[in-house]
Amino acid sequence: MRIIRFLLASLFCALAMLPARAAWAAINVTFVEPAQRSWSHTYVNIHVEVSSTLPIARVLAQMGAGSVILTNTGGTAYKAGISTFGMPYGEHVLTVTATDVAGTSASAQRTVFQNQTPTAHILAPLHETVAHPSLRLAATCVDDHPEDCTIRATATFYDTNPSTSVELARGTAALDTVVDLSAYSGRSFDLRYQVGDLYASITLLGPTVQVEASPLLEVIDEVPGRIVDFDETRILFIKGREELLVLDRATRATTRVIKLPYPYRFNDSMRAFLTGAGAVMEVPALPVSGRPSTAVYEWRDGALLKLAENGSIAFVSGDAMAYSGSGTYVRDLASGTDELALGVALDRTSMDVAEDGLLAYVNGRWSLYTRRDGTSTLLATSGDEITRPVTDGFNVVFTKILRTGQPQSLLATPSGQVPLGVAPVARPEGAQTGAYQLHAGYIAFLKGSRGAEQVWLRTPSGAQHQISFSSPSQLDDPPARLGHDGISDTGEVMFITPPRRYLGAPGAVPREIGSHLGHARWFEGAWYVVLANTLFQVDEGSSGEGEGGAGGSTDESFTGAHGARAAMSTTRLGEAGARATSAPAAGSPELPEGEVPAASGCAVAAREPGLGGALEGVVLATLGLAMAARGRPRRRRDRGGADAAPSWRAAPQQGSDTSSLRAAACSCVRASPRR
Repeated sequence: MRIIRFLLASLFCALAMLPARAAWAAINVTFVEPAQRSWSHTYVNIHVEVSSTLPIARVLAQMGAGSVILTNTGGTAYKAGISTFGMPYGEHVLTVTATDVAGTSASAQRTVFQNQTPTAHILAPLHETVAHPSLRLAATCVDDHPEDCTIRATATFYDTNPSTSVELARGTAALDTVVDLSAYSGRSFDLRYQVGDLYASITLLGPTVQVEASPLLEVIDEVPGRIVDFDETRILFIKGREELLVLDRATRATTRVIKLPYPYRFNDSMRAFLTGAGAVMEVPALPVSGRPSTAVYEWRDGALLKLAENGSIAFVSGDAMAYSGSGTYVRDLASGTDELALGVALDRTSMDVAEDGLLAYVNGRWSLYTRRDGTSTLLATSGDEITRPVTDGFNVVFTKILRTGQPQSLLATPSGQVPLGVAPVARPEGAQTGAYQLHAGYIAFLKGSRGAEQVWLRTPSGAQHQISFSSPSQLDDPPARLGHDGISDTGEVMFITPPRRYLGAPGAVPREIGSHLGHARWFEGAWYVVLANTLFQVDEGSSGEGEGGAGGSTDESFTGAHGARAAMSTTRLGEAGARATSAPAAGSPELPEGEVPAASGCAVAAREPGLGGALEGVVLATLGLAMAARGRPRRRRDRGGADAAPSWRAAPQQGSDTSSLRAAACSCVRASPRR
């Protein structure tokens, strides 16, 4: 009987404990992330809170065919992520199940809407380019949405405040169209492709586009990158800011010069030039004293040579290059040899070099020198700061910063300094224009008060002519070729009156060429404009004839850019005094003001003050007629040296006055072949 009572009591206790056991073993799963009816592109973050009376053995998330174990991140928090890539478009159920050590489970669910982010591929344009004025826009996109995705091509202009965006074209699934952008000529914009569906979108940043609608510019070549230099047969360009390449314009073959390792990149101020043997360039190097630095390289006959570990290139003219490294050098690019000009390294703005190797430089900040054939000669000194010398081998122009802070442009001659104008100092690297340019004995310079500068031209005879007359104008030269490129062999000047580019000449109404974008360059008898990836040639029209009219009195003949060109011999400035070069049987030169004239043979005629202006006028008129009568086409450089011409060099008279300089005797010497 006792046994029966014990068994009944045990059964009663067990039955009484059953509800308490169920409550003790309870599990609760609560979602923190994602929210109900959230949507996903390719991934879902999961965060749940799990409470349980017994330890949790596992928390599992499942959606479609995928599953993942959640990790306890502290306390009751469990987290993980699950991929939704490849899942079909639409609603999917996410289930999270928690199981304790006794095998008891509990679940919670969320509905997730799957919508794959569209993927896009840009087909055109792929790099910096020019709309002239039309532009091809092409892109494709892929999406999991049954209605496919839309593509919008937009232009973002930063020349307005705030910036503005304009839709250029749109399409579904694919876009391939040509748009006319003539309404935006002279402007540049960043191209963007916006790709999206009903739930998701992405924006792809395309290249920068320049718009040039001028009918006077003919496209003659294009490259897949940004043009930095060109000649008759090649184009040097940067692709993607990491590669420097050369295009053979005849075969269309592209050769890599150098590819920069990450994270180095070419920037807009770094210089690169084509040479007869290849190219020279500045390349980013390790910073020196915490400041960015560049190394100087030459790509010569397919081999890459380092010329300077830390240095810069001032300019390349013909086969002469001025650059700095451990010192300051003039490199003969034909032979591949260097001449040490100075034991200290000068910066870019303190030196320049001409085609015949004449180096003009500022030593310190107060003295201007020229150097030829290993001999340096003091050309000018001042208690004011001297900077930015530029030479074409005929003249040297520099900037003097007056004590008042006002910069002044000056022409240096053996007999003194000739003021050109009070003008802004050439702007910092990265700017578009400087205060003066030199070529073939001509000097283009800015003159006028700040904010109201106009372009003037000084001819080889010393006459000055105003070229621009309306709004404030500026010279047209890029930072890498500051002081060069903007003057033709006969004195045409390419200048900018924002936002347009003009071609002017003494006595002629300036001719509008196009927008201010890019930069113009006179090269081998023709005008070109380089803009982004495109090389343009200016049409063969003339800007006018004569030096008279609004620009000044008519005292020289002038022909258009592509007409017959008069033979020109101009006094070339050297260290030892005035040096004149002349083609065989050519007429006598017109001379810069303040320099001695060269007569026939080897004698140098003195210009005496007592002769007055009448005799000088007769001589100049006679010389001008002789030059016009002996007009000849411009010669191209002959690397073989067959085109060498005799030259005359005046002997220096140290400490002599102007009269003694003018009366100096000269001896006839044969010039070395001009490369």
